[in-house]
Amino acid sequence: MSDTTINRIEAITSSAPSAKVWRGVSLLLDQYIGINRQDQVLLLYARDAREPAAWIAAELSSRGLTPALIDLNTISGSSVKPFMDRMNSSSLSPSRIAHRLVVLTVERDVVSPSAWIRKALDPFPSAKVVMFRIVTAGKEFFEHGLNVSPATLDTINAGLLNKLRSVAEFRIRTSSGTDLGVTLDSSRYRWVSNRGIPREGAFVFLPAGEIATFPAEISGVLVADGAFNSSAYTQLDARLADHPVTIEIENGIMVDYRCDNEPIRKMVERCFSLPNADRVGELGFGTNIGVKQFTPPNSHLNERYPGVHIGFGQNNQGPGALYDCEVHLDFIASDCTIEIEGEPAIKSEQFKDLTGEHPAIEVGVFDEDLDGDCCGLFALPTTC
Repeated sequence: MSDTTINRIEAITSSAPSAKVWRGVSLLLDQYIGINRQDQVLLLYARDAREPAAWIAAELSSRGLTPALIDLNTISGSSVKPFMDRMNSSSLSPSRIAHRLVVLTVERDVVSPSAWIRKALDPFPSAKVVMFRIVTAGKEFFEHGLNVSPATLDTINAGLLNKLRSVAEFRIRTSSGTDLGVTLDSSRYRWVSNRGIPREGAFVFLPAGEIATFPAEISGVLVADGAFNSSAYTQLDARLADHPVTIEIENGIMVDYRCDNEPIRKMVERCFSLPNADRVGELGFGTNIGVKQFTPPNSHLNERYPGVHIGFGQNNQGPGALYDCEVHLDFIASDCTIEIEGEPAIKSEQFKDLTGEHPAIEVGVFDEDLDGDCCGLFALPTTC
């Protein structure tokens, strides 16, 4: 494996992970990747995610698979060449891929540029390559983020998409006091759907379980009592139940906010001071019914909790679309009710009952890919 086999699989996984973590590792390989003994695996890891990478490597080893390993922190600078050199020195080659090349990146606080990985994989036949990116990797991801299969997420996302793409206006309320009026334009602004299903040429961005779009119009009050998730590095506890963030929005712009927790209020203040950071860039709904609680780390896992979140700053319409912002800050509520005139209200606890056939990419619903995900655009840590 090299790197002294991630230091002998992190000294046989330093502090033994819980049974829930090991179950999550198995679900990752079986439910999401569908690992096969004929697969070859390239495991790319950041040093702040060495331990999760070691768990994966250990499970692969127990199944008779030896991954090629690349420490992403050994690749310095902004050039793709160091990455290409490491790929060329690995045990992988296009002529030796009999079944699939499974590419798995494991990172925590910093996301490496996707372009590096794509360029290094150019020699490999795209039909034989599947790519998965785990961000904010840690025990919470394995314990909570993988309990629902991609097939279930596909069905839930389809049911919610088919409801919302057919309406122009609705309201969102929450038990904490949120009251937002929303206008959509699905013919102009694309939806993204993260359901954990591989597609040729695209990264599967994990944790999965969300649909999102850019609202044509949104006004009202958001009371985020669940958690925040920021593309800017922070070590603050992301949970907001004891000190919700209340934000007033007019015509898609934040006009006022408040929070009783001083460190979080200062973090929000610094982020909102950046150009375009006061703009609503995303209306999102978490759909991962396996996520039952909010977790302390600044993590995408909290966005996947069933309910609504509003993202400020960078939008989710793809690089260069609409406007640019160097930060994306999501505020997540602990529940939601979607009120569509003339139809029964949709409560977040009912997301599990939604069904349908997932719309195709050709009709404006994109599989979420890290290259176009507003929450994952940071390549270097920005601190708010």
